[in-house]
Amino acid sequence: MFKLFKFVFLALFLVIRPILAQPVAVVSTEARQWANFKGHELIEALGESDLVSKYAKLDKMMLEDINLDYVAKFVIGKYARLMNDEQKQRYHDLFQRYVLSLYKQASFSFDASRLGFSIESVTEYPKFTNVVCAVNPGQLNKDIKLEKIPVKFKLIRGLNNRIQAVDLEISSVSMVIEYRKRFYQMIQAENENMDWFLDKLNDKVIANEENILPRKVL
Repeated sequence: MFKLFKFVFLALFLVIRPILAQPVAVVSTEARQWANFKGHELIEALGESDLVSKYAKLDKMMLEDINLDYVAKFVIGKYARLMNDEQKQRYHDLFQRYVLSLYKQASFSFDASRLGFSIESVTEYPKFTNVVCAVNPGQLNKDIKLEKIPVKFKLIRGLNNRIQAVDLEISSVSMVIEYRKRFYQMIQAENENMDWFLDKLNDKVIANEENILPRKVL
């Protein structure tokens, strides 16, 4: 169960492309309301039995609630200086397609009504607000109770006054840092040649898109 949620949350976290925002902290009460509403909404969407409907709900939610441009810039980090404007645009387009395809590679289903979601704490910082939550898988049976899964959202107040997440931690593992590590390894494997890296990323994207589960069903 833990590995399933880690994979799903990691994949879903990077599934958006709103306008790039400047980091501004979210007031604690609003951050708590946002996390509580979106947490339950996400669990309900994940529990959807029809894959096409599930993907539509998740894509819509993620396109509105995560700032992919912000995340994409963090993930590419120091290597952005090696790219020209055309390469940067290609990278952003591929990055969006890549993360949109990730969570659609695995088949998962569960009874959303059995899962608990709670807000543990909210902490404001000058440029962002952390909301620590817990996903409670409940009990497999009367004798086995599963441990809560800690989840932390890093929220900012973006452009158009929208609250958006710019990082997600599961059991103290930062998703944006993990993605940066993955992309840095890919870039270094291509001798820091950004055209080669983008070609390799394009291959991964195409392979993922061809393997999306609903297409197999259809």
